[in-house]
Formats: sequence, structure tokens, C-alpha cells
Amino acid sequence: MTLAPLAPPAGVPYARTIVGLESRDFETIRRAVAALFRSAHSPEFEARVDDGASEVARCRPPNFAVFMGYDFHLTPAGPRLIEVNTNAGGALLNGLHTAALCDPVRLACLCAELMPVETMEGRILETFRSEHALARPGRPLERVAIADERPEAQPLRAEFELFRALFERAGVAAEICDPAELAHAPGGMSLRGAALDLVYLRDTDWQLAAPRSRALRAAYLAGDAVVTPAPREHHLLADKRRLTLFSSPVALRELGARADDAALLGEVVPETRLLAELGGEAAWRARRDFVFKPAAAFGSRAVYRGDKLTRGKLEEILAAGDFVAQRRVDPGELDVPTPEGPRRMKFDVRAYAYQGEVLMLGARVYQGQVTNLRTPGGGFSAICVVRRDSEASES
Repeated sequence: MTLAPLAPPAGVPYARTIVGLESRDFETIRRAVAALFRSAHSPEFEARVDDGASEVARCRPPNFAVFMGYDFHLTPAGPRLIEVNTNAGGALLNGLHTAALCDPVRLACLCAELMPVETMEGRILETFRSEHALARPGRPLERVAIADERPEAQPLRAEFELFRALFERAGVAAEICDPAELAHAPGGMSLRGAALDLVYLRDTDWQLAAPRSRALRAAYLAGDAVVTPAPREHHLLADKRRLTLFSSPVALRELGARADDAALLGEVVPETRLLAELGGEAAWRARRDFVFKPAAAFGSRAVYRGDKLTRGKLEEILAAGDFVAQRRVDPGELDVPTPEGPRRMKFDVRAYAYQGEVLMLGARVYQGQVTNLRTPGGGFSAICVVRRDSEASES
């Protein structure tokens, strides 16, 4: 089936710029994403992180996760992985539709890896079909729920409508709902009386512990629901405590990682320590070199730069527990045209991936301490992977 590309929704902020990514940096990102996925799914790694984990985290469904998000800062020494996210938001708004806003004729002489938007949409749909096929072999994907807490109030609610339209144009019925609306019946899930084949979970209740997730939790643990991203993928990859392992070549080798993967990740993932193990005095002395992050937070919530941290706040987060200290890597910067003239802004790069394969790239342009979509002139930005000289001469 040929899909006509969707139009970008109104009201979503897009920066008036394109981030150029050197091909060698893209290759590093691609290799790092594959290495992270392989390493996190080694039996030794899984056994280590499963020790003491919850029932939901230890549950092993046959599927994985659509739209894993790997966030990088670009440095003179190459990309550095800041964190990993499950159900990474913005894929259709950022990776796909920033590409739609570019002029492919104008950029074709500069950019490698360019694909038509309809081709990218087809790849996106295939990841959902693959997830369903892993859990329900031989059965067609016919009905999907896109579930998030109070979806009408979510900042990226426009993206839910894009997904719904994308599914329906491919012949797959889709509805947007709160997880509390899902019902568990023996052998399956339903929404508003209609049976479901798959739940695309945008909710950040990764442990399925909130009251709104009660039916979904029961169905997931019973094997009666196909949920993507599967909560286990957050447990293996996106819990920020995993960065303490990913940043240590010695720990990775002990946990079954390939030697080349361990060496690469030791270079790409900044040193990360459990704050409790680092200790209050050592953390205070070295605070200017670190960023402090809660293990289960998302969207830069409760993240503190050490050079802006007070002693009292450090004591507070030490008492809270489950914080990590990550060696600080500043984001890249670029000049962005705005109505008031050029403005120097920060940016990060997100690689959207499935099973260790990068599907698309997007950037977020912003000012301030944390990534946001509220900076005037900032927002989502397209990325152009710059062609090597040999590639450009052959075109």
C-alpha cells in the first residue's frame, strides 16, 4: 500500500535550522545504539539487573519496544550518549516531519541517508507489525490503542493524532485512550468493548503500578496483552542506573558484552556513578563536573547541574535515593534565525531506533539548562547527515 505523507500539525514548534551531522558521527551513533541493545540483552546483563527487580520488570514478553530514543550531545571528540528513553516522544513530529519540512532536491547533494517520507512511514508501521508478530505469530495487526495518562492534556497530543491517522490509512483501526479505559478479559485486552491486538504505551508508568494501569498490568503479566514499548525494555536500557554499567568497559565485559562493544560504549557513554556509592562529600567536591539525575525520571525532570547545586539540595537528593551522577557533557550549539535576529542555542540529537537499528534522527534546539520546546525560535529540527566527499562526487 502506498501512503501519502501526513502534513505536519499546526502549533508544533520547529526551529528554523538544520543540524549538520558528520557521517563519522552518525556511524558512531549507529554503532553505539547497536552495542547498547546487544549488551543489554546478554544473559549476564539481564541476570544482574533482574536481581531484586519488580515482577513487571522481570516479566519477559517476546516483543521489544518501538521508538527507543537514544539522546546524544555532539562534542569535538564525537557523540556522547546522555540517556536512553523508551516511548520516546516526538518521532512523528521530529524525526519524520522535520524531514518533511526540508527540500529534498536542495539537500540531496549534501545529505546522505535521505529517504522519502512515505518510505519512512512504511518503516515505522513495520516496527509495530514486527512487535505484534513476535507476540502473536501469524495473526494480523488490526486494532491498536494509543494509551497515555490524560492524553488530551499531553504536550505532544498532536502526535497521537498523527499515529492514529497513520495506522488507519494503513488499514489498522486505532483509538487514543487513557490506560484506565483498557479492560482485561481472559486471553486479551479490549477498549470500549472492542478487542485489541496491541497497546502502544506512551504512559511513563513503566512499572504499571498506578491505579490507571491495573487492568493493563494484569493482562501484561498474564501474557494477554501485547504492549510496546514493553516495560522490560525500560528496565534493561532506560533506567538511568544502567548508565553505570554502560559507561564501564570492565563491568560490560564481566556481563557478557563483546570486547568491541564494551570499548565503544566506554568511550561514548560519560562516566556515571550511583550517587549513594559516590557519597556526599566526594559528590560535593566534584559537583561542578557532574549532572545529577533520578534513575526513573524523564523529560529532564529533577535533573540538577552540579555547578548550580546548593549543599542543601545535594543533601536532599542524597536522602531521596536512586540518583546517579553523570560526568557533564555540554550540548552542541548553533546559530538559529529568529524574528529578533540570529540566536545562539543549544541542541541535542535523538536517534529513534528499533531493536538496535537507527530508524531516523531528530534534533531539539533550545536555551536554558534542560531540553524544552518553549524557547522562542527553538523546537524540533531536522538533521542532515553530511555526505562524504566520495559520496558527493558520485551523485
